[in-house]
Amino acid sequence: MFNWLKQRFLRFRREAVVLAYAVRDPDTPFLLRAASLAAALYLVSPIDLIPITVPFFGVLDDLVIVPWITALVARRLPDLVQKRAGAKADLWIRRWLKRPLLVAVVVLVVLVLIWAGLLWLIWHWLWGAA
Repeated sequence: MFNWLKQRFLRFRREAVVLAYAVRDPDTPFLLRAASLAAALYLVSPIDLIPITVPFFGVLDDLVIVPWITALVARRLPDLVQKRAGAKADLWIRRWLKRPLLVAVVVLVVLVLIWAGLLWLIWHWLWGAA
């Protein structure tokens, strides 16, 4: 089970970097660009299908929905875009992401900080003027 999760995380990591490069590629169709950006926004958004306050399931939707959308969009990229973005992604991963567990921890910390910052801004916007 752990080996499968590790392989899935490594595949998700590559697909996410491929989509980051594919979004900037002029040959990427608009709908695939929009879907990539929607997945990224959903990941950092404090608004989820299942609220984070629901134990276990609140985080589970981010761990299932975002990788699923990422894989779905990455598979539908045109071959030329997939090859160019894949080559750039492999180079970037070899250069910057040598420790996948460390990357996962950093991503989670960044997400929590983004959520905390957004909640702080909302709190001060709603109750700061009172």
